[in-house]
Amino acid sequence: MESGERQDEDEGAGQTSPPASTDTDSVRWSDIFETERCTSDSDDTADEFHGLGESDAVRELRARTKVLEALKRASDLFVGLSNSVDESVRTLVTELPQWFQHPETIEVRIRVGDDLFETDDFQRTGNPLTAEARTRTGIAVSMTVVCTDRLPDTGEREWLPTERELVEALVSLVKEGIERWEIDSLKRVSDGVAVLDNNHNYTYVNQQAEQLLGQDSKELRGECVWDIFPEAAGTIAEEKIQTALETQSPTSFERHNAEKEQWVEARIHPSNDGVIIVFSEITNKKVAERELDHVLETTPVGIVLLNADGDITRANSRAEELLGLSRRKMDRKGYDHPDWDIWDEAGDPIPREDHPITRVSETGETIKGVTHGITLPDGSERWLSSNVAPIKTEDGSIEQIIVALEDITVPKRLEQLIETFQPVNEILNSATADEETKQAICELLTDTREYQYARISERTPGTAPTESDLQEGTGAVAANESVPLPIQSQTEVAPAEVAVETGDVQVVTRNRTDSRFDRWRAYTLDHGFQGGAIVPLQHRGRVYDLLVLYTDRGEAFGSREQTLLTTLGKRIGQVLHSLETERILHADTMAELTFESTDPASFFVSASEQLGCKIEIRDTIPASDEMFVHYASVRDASLDTFSDIAENADWAAQLRQIRHTEDPPGGDVEIGLRRQSLAQTLVTEGAVVTTDTVTDGRAEVVCEVPLGTDIGSLVTRVQESFPETTLVSKREYTPAAKSNAHAVGRMLGDIFETELTDRQQQVLRAAMYGGYFQSPRRSTATEIADALSLTQSTFSYHLRNAQQTLFERLFDRLQRQ
Repeated sequence: MESGERQDEDEGAGQTSPPASTDTDSVRWSDIFETERCTSDSDDTADEFHGLGESDAVRELRARTKVLEALKRASDLFVGLSNSVDESVRTLVTELPQWFQHPETIEVRIRVGDDLFETDDFQRTGNPLTAEARTRTGIAVSMTVVCTDRLPDTGEREWLPTERELVEALVSLVKEGIERWEIDSLKRVSDGVAVLDNNHNYTYVNQQAEQLLGQDSKELRGECVWDIFPEAAGTIAEEKIQTALETQSPTSFERHNAEKEQWVEARIHPSNDGVIIVFSEITNKKVAERELDHVLETTPVGIVLLNADGDITRANSRAEELLGLSRRKMDRKGYDHPDWDIWDEAGDPIPREDHPITRVSETGETIKGVTHGITLPDGSERWLSSNVAPIKTEDGSIEQIIVALEDITVPKRLEQLIETFQPVNEILNSATADEETKQAICELLTDTREYQYARISERTPGTAPTESDLQEGTGAVAANESVPLPIQSQTEVAPAEVAVETGDVQVVTRNRTDSRFDRWRAYTLDHGFQGGAIVPLQHRGRVYDLLVLYTDRGEAFGSREQTLLTTLGKRIGQVLHSLETERILHADTMAELTFESTDPASFFVSASEQLGCKIEIRDTIPASDEMFVHYASVRDASLDTFSDIAENADWAAQLRQIRHTEDPPGGDVEIGLRRQSLAQTLVTEGAVVTTDTVTDGRAEVVCEVPLGTDIGSLVTRVQESFPETTLVSKREYTPAAKSNAHAVGRMLGDIFETELTDRQQQVLRAAMYGGYFQSPRRSTATEIADALSLTQSTFSYHLRNAQQTLFERLFDRLQRQ
């Protein structure tokens, strides 16, 4: 027996022992509370415990007294809970051992929810005293009492029945105290609170929840939520509640009451025995959000809102488009998440410390006009301009960060492409040999990040592209050494044919293709490229060669890039034409071809036959890809009658009278035609027309081409347009033998062909044959400019420059002789 027990027995000596035979296990808690009136010196004690041995009675009385003290103390701590729950539980754990039979050997642990309170030396042993309970809101409460002094025979301490019942009573009291505190707390909150057990039955509903649910708590308690609200069964509400129970993770959902025009947010907090649902009316918040959404959705820029931690909380649909992510995938995603692939103008990744959002977070200042690139989830690239600004609270701290995004991909790409093509112009301006020029162009284009492969494929004008044409590219260049040179592709034939036929750039990308080019698209993607393009290098409607490009850019060959490539193709075509013309002028041997035609598809043949007149076409000048302007003299026919024929719907010709005569009737005209003359076809194919005369419906056209030109292909192209045409003669000659023109005249001709631009040549020729230089003038600058589709100021500008260049070069050469 412990010293404490002996001391108690000594204190009880001399007292009358109550009769023995009472079974201590029969003591009830009602008996304990009834003895609350008793004390150790009461006269009734002996009577109450009559029949028990004196020491047993004293121990029983002492045990009951300790129970009463423990319950009183627990009541003080948990009835009303003047202190916090944690403080009350911690106090009970500290004081609890004193109310057991052997306090110095007692250790205690109390668990409330996930919180654990225990004495310093608590270590679970065999035969502990335990009790568990759960509050109406699902908070688990448990108590474990152990004795560190074990009996030698069994190794376990024998507990008194009162001690066992004390643990159960204390857990019940603590549970009820915590439950009252929880419910009192829930009553004070402004939000509605409802508690459901695992069977989805209501166990608690506060007043605010009653109002939001439209039901009295007494009617709800014990009822299944889906019986009370069957319309909510099978909706997101049931899904979220079940998910919270299964995953034991909090979640939430929003519900709209159309009848009340009310929005409610439900936040679900799971427990082992059910869920606590906190309802908040968010109608005003939703109205404000709708107004904000309306503003965000009507703005043309992308808007992203982030919290103070840098996590995305909101984004408009434009931001979804620009960033390539849905709002759901962006929600709560940090701006510094590794998935974001952003880079500066040099293509280098932007480190976190240099990120504009980091800078705004650190400085609190607005940053505007940050230009950066971003790689989207689908692999495509985009250029953005970002404005980043903080939204601050009254105390100056950052509450949110707003980012405004603007897509500048098109102008940025345009800027990059212009920078890429500008050096090409420098190469073209100094070109002297076509092969060297083509090679330099391909090397320059692949020396940028715009194109990873470039090739100029040679072809014979007037013939359809062949596989051989597209494979035999000695000038092929690749930025990536793994790309074969040249790319051996049969799939390029079809788009090449279309490019030659239409004169338009043909492209294929990962996301865009012509159905005719499916094989080309597959071939392009298989080589690791994102897009391919075939650019016709043309001049005056004649395609000389084809520029083949491949790129790994995701956003490749858009409309503006195609426009730039079209311009580039025409510029290269013009230089190739000039190089060929220079070769013709300096060729040792030329071929003179004479054609005769009675084909009525030619406007001049048809008009001459109808009027029985003679028409001499003095010059044929390209005004556009389709329109050619002819300057002609008409003899033995009224110009008014000639005009009537030209204005016929079958021809839709644009005719202007320059000079007319009465005897014989006729005069000079300017007439615009769309591929309706034999001379136009020959000029398009690169021939130089020297004579073009039509008499009584029969045309004789004489032209010159360098010896070695594929004359058979040239004749075929002419006859495809005008079947009733025959090549009647071919004569070879050397330019020097043909003409005895004065050296100055030959010099002027050389300057005209090599020093003047195409447009300057056209303007000068139109002015000459249009009678602009005659006195009085037969045509005004405006009339000639209209025929060439130019403004009057542009015409005058080109004319002055042409005259200045022509005479400057002439005098310079004369001085050097």
